[in-house]
Amino acid sequence: MLGGYEFALVFTLLTNGMPHAGRMMAIDLLHAVDLFLVAIVFFVLSLGILVLFNNPDSPLPVRLPEWLRIKNFMQLKIILWEAILTTLVVAYLAMLAEKEIQGEEITVQTLVVPGGIFLIALSLFFLKKGEGDAGKGGH
Repeated sequence: MLGGYEFALVFTLLTNGMPHAGRMMAIDLLHAVDLFLVAIVFFVLSLGILVLFNNPDSPLPVRLPEWLRIKNFMQLKIILWEAILTTLVVAYLAMLAEKEIQGEEITVQTLVVPGGIFLIALSLFFLKKGEGDAGKGGH
């Protein structure tokens, strides 16, 4: 609901005639998308836990897409990491654009978040690679 509110609020900037209305609108749209992505992360987490702990004999009330047919905890973790990485990238881009519009300087502390995103992406890459090798019988 908050993402929908942010999305609707974006269009009020057009009527205000602010000097940076286009840029602020883009930033607010990024914030709205970020809120939707956070909601998706929680939705996937709850749905994944439901699928993992559901009785295998009883079917789920809905048909899930292939990428949500979670068979083990590792698969749920990978899906969540990918969703969280996307959310972090969008949130960082919104923060970076806000700093640019406000004329703030980009410092080394600003680069901590992309460094963390890189480390999480790298660990996800090695996790997927290790899982693929284990599935093929290699070490």
